[in-house]
Amino acid sequence: MPSTWFLDTPPAGQLLDAGAVAHLLDAGSEQAPALHMLDFINHVVPVEYISLVEYIDGVPSQVEGHAMGRCDNITAECFSLYKKRFRLADDMTRLAARMGGEALAHAPVTALLYDAADIPDPAWREQIFVGRQLTGRLSFLYSPVPRTIFAINLYRNRQNGQFAQADVAQLLGLAPLLKRAHRNALFAQLASPDTPLRVAGIERTLQRTAPQLSPREREVCARIACGIGADGIAADLGIAASSVATLRKRAYLKLAIHGRQQLLRFIH
Repeated sequence: MPSTWFLDTPPAGQLLDAGAVAHLLDAGSEQAPALHMLDFINHVVPVEYISLVEYIDGVPSQVEGHAMGRCDNITAECFSLYKKRFRLADDMTRLAARMGGEALAHAPVTALLYDAADIPDPAWREQIFVGRQLTGRLSFLYSPVPRTIFAINLYRNRQNGQFAQADVAQLLGLAPLLKRAHRNALFAQLASPDTPLRVAGIERTLQRTAPQLSPREREVCARIACGIGADGIAADLGIAASSVATLRKRAYLKLAIHGRQQLLRFIH
């Protein structure tokens, strides 16, 4: 069984060096905030991988995935397999669905720790954790706006071993800061004056390279590529968040892709 915590504010007295804080500040203004979050984390505790996942109606979609140092970036490959075969065995999927139903935008961060040995599905454990030499996953779930859930997933591999108790304590202290940095990045992207221009440019690209997409599917994909979440897309297009999820699913099926990272590769 995973260990679970509920986190509201950073612990008093936790000190961070200037380099770490600089990376966290960058996360609030960049198009790939998770990459800066991973750099920030590694100033405190070594972590090889980060996977930023958005849940819409309980269904996860990877928004970003990065590897640290010389590690191959296996996050998109692992997430695609996880989503297809194992997500229903994950306590985090059920928790995200419950959080989405409660719509608690100001709720504390929820943290879950899975050591590889705790993975409940043997195939999940063997194909992803053992197969990719991962030793554990520490996840932070939070709701930036009602009905939208994000998970910040941190993975360790055999190079650094399991998350030790002291490592977990330090990372739990960072969770509220990571939440604020990511939330700031989301709203900065929505408010950026460059966003409408980038969206329009991507829509034109998709019209040329993916004529099988409907105009509405192009609109949704362009906004996903710009890092806009489901609620932001729904508000921008004047449709329901559930319609955004349906349009995204149809578009990804037509493009034979899984997740935002593959969408970005298709576009560029």
